[in-house]
Amino acid sequence: MANEENIATDERIIPTPGVYDYTSFEVLINGNRVNNPAYHLRSVSIVREVNLIPYARLQYLDGDVADEKFAVSEAADFIPGNKIELKVGRDGKQTTVFKGIIVKHGIRASESGNGLLQLDCRDEAVSLTLGRKHRYFRETSDSDALKKVLGNKAGALDSTPVQHKELVQFNCTDWDFALSRAEMNSCVLMVQDGKVDMKKPELAGSPTLTLVYGATIDEFEAEIDARTQWQEVNTSAWSYKDQAVQQNSTTSVSFKEAGNLSGKELAKAVSPEKLELRHSGLISEPELKAWAESVMLKSRMAKIRGRVKIKGSPDTKPGDTVELKGLGNRFNGLVYVSGVRHEYAEGIWTTQMQFGISPEWFHHKEDLTETPAAGLLPAVHGLQIGVVVQLESDPDGEDRILVKMPLTDNNDKGTWARMASLDAGKERGYFFRPEIGDEVIVGFVNDDPRFAVVLGMLHSSKNPAPVKAEDTNHIKGLVTRSKMKTMYDDENKVMKMETPAGNFIELSEKDKAITIQDQHGNVIKMESAGITIKSAKDIKMEATGAFSLKAGTDIKIEGMTISGKANTTLELNGQAKAKVASSAMLELQGGMVKIN
Repeated sequence: MANEENIATDERIIPTPGVYDYTSFEVLINGNRVNNPAYHLRSVSIVREVNLIPYARLQYLDGDVADEKFAVSEAADFIPGNKIELKVGRDGKQTTVFKGIIVKHGIRASESGNGLLQLDCRDEAVSLTLGRKHRYFRETSDSDALKKVLGNKAGALDSTPVQHKELVQFNCTDWDFALSRAEMNSCVLMVQDGKVDMKKPELAGSPTLTLVYGATIDEFEAEIDARTQWQEVNTSAWSYKDQAVQQNSTTSVSFKEAGNLSGKELAKAVSPEKLELRHSGLISEPELKAWAESVMLKSRMAKIRGRVKIKGSPDTKPGDTVELKGLGNRFNGLVYVSGVRHEYAEGIWTTQMQFGISPEWFHHKEDLTETPAAGLLPAVHGLQIGVVVQLESDPDGEDRILVKMPLTDNNDKGTWARMASLDAGKERGYFFRPEIGDEVIVGFVNDDPRFAVVLGMLHSSKNPAPVKAEDTNHIKGLVTRSKMKTMYDDENKVMKMETPAGNFIELSEKDKAITIQDQHGNVIKMESAGITIKSAKDIKMEATGAFSLKAGTDIKIEGMTISGKANTTLELNGQAKAKVASSAMLELQGGMVKIN
């Protein structure tokens, strides 16, 4: 038998703490060793993986047909909520490979009468996966936001460079939010003993284990998939500040690849020259860069994926580096361990290591976001077409209108819908309700078909717009059902309000005038030459108080007959000269006439 020194240095032997190679497994509940001879542990499976909450499954023989009971299940040791620790080792030297809590307790029996107690356990960080939350973060980095999200579960978090004006955790679990942001920063989450670390995956200079085909490898499978590789990743977003598309791209990342086929060369086999990723929001250039780099890193880490099975060893954990040998130039080299699985059954302990990263993104997970309509009923997707049926008599008094949904049920009277408006508030707002029979576009709050909102009205060939569309788009305005109009002409800078009978007010920069005209031909026009008032008939001016006329130069009054009456005093005064004349008779009459 090889001595301990040779075992520790020979890469063709899995290092073990002893020379007798006897495997032992220990279960601790709430810190106390489970040592009940009535408990027969059948199997244990423990999984630790990046971006996953560690879990363990234990199976105990249980169930007595004669006694009609499951004694192990009834014991107090394995109640959900109890803390559990699992240790495994050789020759009495054990290592903790899992700590967590029991979350599920189940029993089952086969037709033959064989019964089992099955325990599902999770790391205490499982609490992060329960319950959707909403939260705002302002002026923060992702790493700082994750410290708050993870709370007392936060471990070592690598600093992230991008500063956000605002981040929003919208209706998702703390774990889902943290994992989504970690992926976008080229990081992975690793959980151990209730703490969550965020780290950028990288290969260590020296491996924790060297695994050799034909010596220490019991099973092996791996693949190289060219479809996971990209030549270039290009990210783009719309900058409303610049009214232009912002872009960032990358063709490589700092990650040492295993094998002798580079991801860059493989990408040329089937991938497009560029992977185009787009976002319509205002994404900063640093975030665009981080986005592109995260996609490229995931691509390179997904180049070689596989698993290797060895004799049980506690020395390797997710995030470590192992070296593969004897597998040919395609697969030899250092690989990143993304998962470890320990299996223990009937005294035999094996370890499987997963290497490489899945090319699938976490945000593709189906239950990442809440079910539309919160799952209260089947949701409605997208915008729907409606026809207005009724404007008044909302049964709930909520200012809604009745809209028929032809494709939901054309024979039904429809649904009561709220109206979106440019402005709305208590006894104020912009209110232009559609007409009965109008076609409208309808959205739904939270995709729930019970809560409709009319977003706007629609024109069509059957219901054309009052102004024909032109690319110049000079004419804009409002035309009501009775043809009252408010029109804007951007070309001539003219605004005009008019009624069907011809009454109008026009403000024109083209004519440099303001004109008011009624249907009778009466006109008031203000322009550079002055103000002109014209009437097709009489003009009457009346004031309750004083009425004054004043001019800088002349005041002229002309008419067939001019008459004036002062109820008390009439005074006409010329400062320099006064003249009263008539080409015919001039008559001055009074109770007393005084001249000079």
